Amino acid sequence: HRVIAPKQARFSIPFFYEPRVDAEIAPLPLEGAEPFEPFLYGDYLWDTATKFVEMSGVRHLRQPRRAKAS
Repeated sequence: HRVIAPKQARFSIPFFYEPRVDAEIAPLPLEGAEPFEPFLYGDYLWDTATKFVEMSGVRHLRQPRRAKAS
């Protein structure tokens, strides 16, 4: 995006949000939406982090907890 210099001084505050590691992520019941299996955010985070080569040796240290069937 293009930034235009403002006439007044300004500052930004970044805001980051993440769910708790035990939060269940599930599809919304929308018509025509492709459903997926609910999962825990912690499982997703671990799976994503261990795809980095630096983390390749630790993947075996944790088994997914999996979301409870609703």
